[in-house]
Amino acid sequence: MLYVVDPSRVWLGPVVWIFLTIMCLVIPLAALRQHHRMARGTAALSRPSLYASALLTHAMFVALVWLATRHRLDLFPPYQLRGWHVLVGLTALGIGLLPLIDRFQIDNPIGRAQLRLLTPRTGRDHLLFYAVCVSAGIAEELTYRGLLFTLFSALIGGWWLPALLASSAFGVAHLFQGWKSAGFAGLMGLREHIVVGVTGTLFVAIVVHMLHDAIAGTALAFKTRRD
Repeated sequence: MLYVVDPSRVWLGPVVWIFLTIMCLVIPLAALRQHHRMARGTAALSRPSLYASALLTHAMFVALVWLATRHRLDLFPPYQLRGWHVLVGLTALGIGLLPLIDRFQIDNPIGRAQLRLLTPRTGRDHLLFYAVCVSAGIAEELTYRGLLFTLFSALIGGWWLPALLASSAFGVAHLFQGWKSAGFAGLMGLREHIVVGVTGTLFVAIVVHMLHDAIAGTALAFKTRRD
């Protein structure tokens, strides 16, 4: 498996430890708190506010990555698209969308309520939702498959264990959607780690991530609207 950045070049300075604390402690705790609030029905959220919150979170991720990598790590080294990279991306996208069939069969009232909240309904919702898809593809790949994975690799060595740890952190960050969705997000995170490890770039994983979120969100929005 390939690395975007050689872990031996990583400088574990104070900003890096702040980044690790936020990603491995603060974000998971905030996601768990939000999950409990939504399960109790005490989270007074609207779709626009939820999407705006996601956009702000993604902006924070990009800012943290920039601060932690400034002048030291280049997460976007020169890249030339290859035909088989397109095949890798399409295969990963197809595999990731297969479990979408199961998500159409939600019989849990809380799960259905969360699904209705997360999926777009109006034209404005769709614009914001697709903006979130783009920002998630860029920010989350930079954060989890880029920097967090690289830091774990520098700290503990190897490829698979850092990928599993970064995927777990990614899954927990989606806990506000429910435990099942968090587990699914963790698996999708591992999928994208494998895409990065095979292609040696974040670019393919970013496109796969964007397309996955957009297709899944559109299909689930149609499902909830029909119901």
